[in-house]
Amino acid sequence: MNDEAAKKIVSLLMAAAQAEARKTLPGWVQDNWLSALSDIFQKGLYHAWLAIITNAVHLEADVVEIIDERQSLTDSSVKKDG
Repeated sequence: MNDEAAKKIVSLLMAAAQAEARKTLPGWVQDNWLSALSDIFQKGLYHAWLAIITNAVHLEADVVEIIDERQSLTDSSVKKDG
């Protein structure tokens, strides 16, 4: 995949992450969270995604879905002191 196409895909990933945060996070935490996310992008996530996508042999999709199948943290799954 060429660099320009990969950069467009990474930009879409970043925009989608930010839009989802704005949609789901409460207002009082959005500014801090979005600032931290931007910092993570600048410190290397952007370049990591770019390297992965640039080196992909073939990438084609109208919709991409990432499913997190890890056990979610609940009160019963968190160890409590004492």
